[in-house]
Amino acid sequence: MDTITTRTQEFRLLQNGIIHTRILPNLSLTLDDGRENLTAVSTITGNKPAYLMVDISKVKGISSECRDLFCSKDAAKVQHAVGMVSTSSMGRMIGNFFLGFNRPPFPIRIFADHSEALSWLTTIKNGQGK
Repeated sequence: MDTITTRTQEFRLLQNGIIHTRILPNLSLTLDDGRENLTAVSTITGNKPAYLMVDISKVKGISSECRDLFCSKDAAKVQHAVGMVSTSSMGRMIGNFFLGFNRPPFPIRIFADHSEALSWLTTIKNGQGK
């Protein structure tokens, strides 16, 4: 399965093995959404750790419980590295807030451009950096 849509996100497996996902417009992510989204990633990868490019440009919010889940050791079993992308000021603010208060056990960065995020994730996937 190369594409999955949950209540809050669309997931698509790219040819290079990186998952491109975008948060659907004007939604806030809850703990249940976080669980559903991690399950979607596991389904796409066949339970292998994933490299995710997450477009957060249109996110409305994310609960503290969902943030905690996304930064947990359980999430690290699913997410090997995450490049967040935001082309909106609201998404960038939420992304910076997320990074400021959470320290996940895997590499994570925020980018203003999809190509920069993809390049960074490809470098990590190929074992050339963090």
